[in-house]
Amino acid sequence: MMLRAATAADLDAIMAIVADAQRFLKESGVDQWQDGYPSPEIFAQDIENGACMVCTVDDRVAGVIAVYFGPEACYAEVEDGKWLTDDAPYAVFHRAAVAQDYRGMGIAEDMLSYAENFARGHGFKSLRGDTHHNNKAMRKLLEKQGFVHCGTIYLDNVKCLHNQRVCYEKQL
Repeated sequence: MMLRAATAADLDAIMAIVADAQRFLKESGVDQWQDGYPSPEIFAQDIENGACMVCTVDDRVAGVIAVYFGPEACYAEVEDGKWLTDDAPYAVFHRAAVAQDYRGMGIAEDMLSYAENFARGHGFKSLRGDTHHNNKAMRKLLEKQGFVHCGTIYLDNVKCLHNQRVCYEKQL
């Protein structure tokens, strides 16, 4: 396994992973990533920003994650809880997914560890992320990796059930 910065040449493989993840989520009864998100344009922007990383196995793209250095606008307000580090500088991960053929190999754990080390190396005090409240696989992974459930945020700061996400943070 190797993690590297994604390039435009990886976009088709990334979108195939997204399609796998969308099927998995739908089959699991999770209404996440079922509305055209994340799109190729979003990943192209992640790549252009230098935020998109891919995990490769035998030179095949097996996983994807985007890591940004905060602040995240929709993280300004947390319902039913609070961030562990309040206003301390933080990094955030988004759009993490692993191809169906590579699930169970520890790739998601490796990508999160990379994100943590990358953030720590740039002086950030924590790593934050969010997921759909019914995405039990991601929630379990985050808690296993030492992330703490901090409450509820709303994507785009629009308070509706469709935009509701549980948020997590790990102090570094």
